[in-house]
Amino acid sequence: IILHKLAHLRAANEPPREFRRLVHELTLLIGYEATRDLATKNVDVTTPQASTTGQHVKGTYCIVPVLRAGLGMTDAMLELLPNASVHHIGMYRLKNSEMPVQYYNRLPKEGPTDVAYVLDVVMGSGITVAATVNQLKKWGCKKIVVISILATATGVSKLMEEHPEVTLFVANNTDTYNAEDGKVMPGFGDSGDRQFFSPDEIEATGGASRAKATKRKA
Repeated sequence: IILHKLAHLRAANEPPREFRRLVHELTLLIGYEATRDLATKNVDVTTPQASTTGQHVKGTYCIVPVLRAGLGMTDAMLELLPNASVHHIGMYRLKNSEMPVQYYNRLPKEGPTDVAYVLDVVMGSGITVAATVNQLKKWGCKKIVVISILATATGVSKLMEEHPEVTLFVANNTDTYNAEDGKVMPGFGDSGDRQFFSPDEIEATGGASRAKATKRKA
C-alpha cells in the first residue's frame, strides 16, 4: 500500500489536493509504526458486556513539523495523537552550502515533552533535519523520532552521524541526493510547492533572508 501511494505521489501530474491527500495517508501509515513504542498505562474500561482493563498512552509528546513541507504531515499525526502539542521550526539550507539557517522557532520556554516527533516530507541532505533535532536536544528533549516519506542514504548518514540516538521512520530510502543542485532523484519535486501551489525562493543577503516570489508557468 505504501509503495502504491508513493508511486502516485511521485507522478508529476498529481494536483496539489491529491498530493496533500497522499502525504496525509502516507503519514498515517508511517506514524502508526513510529508511535508503537509510546508508553502506556492500564485503565479500567466498562464495555456493554463487562468490565476489563485497557491501555491509554501516558506521558507528554509533541509534533514538530519542519516548515513548510512538514505542515502537510501534521494533521495525520494529530489524528493518531490528538492530545499532542504542536511546535513549529523553520529551517532551510543555504544554497551551495552545508549551513542550516533557522528562520522560525516556536518551542515553548517551559520544559520539553517526553517524546518529540519531527516531521519532514523529504530528507535529502539531512542538514535541516539534523539541525532541527539539535534544537530539540537543546530544549531538553530526551527522545526524538523523525518521520519522513523519502530519505536518501546521504540524509540518513548525516542524521545518524550527528544524532545516533534518534529513531527514524521512512516510507522509502532508495532515492539519491545530488549535492551539486540539491535535488533528490527520482524524488517528487519540491514537496512544499506541490502541496501548497505557492513556490517561493529564500535568498540570504547580508545575513538577512528575504522571500522572492517566482512565477509559475501555466
